[in-house]
Amino acid sequence: MASFSSTAQNRGKPQAPRNGQASPDIIAVVLDREPTLSRTNRKIAQAIVSEPRSFVEKPVEELVGWLGVSAPTITRFARSLDCEGLRDLKLKIMGSMRVGPRYLELTTPATALNEAAERVLKRAQNSIANAHEHFDLVAAEKAIELISNCRTLYAFGSGGVSSWLVDEVQNRFFRLGVRTVPSADNQMQMMLAATVERGDVVLGISLSGRNQELLRAIGVAREYGATTLALTSAESPVAAAVDLPLSVKARDDGDILGPTSMRYAFMIAIDILAYGSALHRNGAAREKLRRIKQQVLTFADTDTPQPLSD
Repeated sequence: MASFSSTAQNRGKPQAPRNGQASPDIIAVVLDREPTLSRTNRKIAQAIVSEPRSFVEKPVEELVGWLGVSAPTITRFARSLDCEGLRDLKLKIMGSMRVGPRYLELTTPATALNEAAERVLKRAQNSIANAHEHFDLVAAEKAIELISNCRTLYAFGSGGVSSWLVDEVQNRFFRLGVRTVPSADNQMQMMLAATVERGDVVLGISLSGRNQELLRAIGVAREYGATTLALTSAESPVAAAVDLPLSVKARDDGDILGPTSMRYAFMIAIDILAYGSALHRNGAAREKLRRIKQQVLTFADTDTPQPLSD
């Protein structure tokens, strides 16, 4: 059986817990050590990685027959990962499964690029159509009026999608003459929230609606008199924390290999708010857009119908 104790080989890699430390991602530990294992131990490791649920559910007697190894071998394998025994190993595997079981289970991916492209297109179309159908236009009208008349619009969001959606909010609203300050940094959001005044609007963006740092920033902004809005999931903590929630009807596709189409739902909501604000601020928005086009054309040969500064 290969030794697992080499400090030099394991430095900077996932480690099993020692001396009461928090339990690590045991799946990552097994994957990291698998190449160094003996053939017998590799059977156990591969079963854990490929079928973790079955490994956890089977009693030791069934594991022996399933894996073709002895019970003492399974126990030694568990202890080599700094687990107290098989039961402790199973508990740690269950912990990893709670975080993301779908990442461990086999799926049916697209078999060709044209199929992948078709899936991306259909998911985007469905997400946009679903968001449009369920978007509360009454609440959106109120939000548009608040944004159009605000002193400053702050856009707060962090995470894989929300962090760049706040930049999209700035990109859409500054050209309409709405002073917009985006932030994807949690600490900066807190500091900006502490500087708001009455007449400011804080727009929080969270796909899950459970971003604790965003919730704290929203609370601070409300304390200092800003009006708070949120593009987020319905009946979520973020939706409950703001003055005016703008619920976005979206769901994850469940395909871990594909890009999430949820972001299209949030983009269509932002575009609806931006277009509505442009109509609300018609004269002022037209002048800001004219100025931008004037400066852009200074460095262009002709007045082309390209999107303005996009």
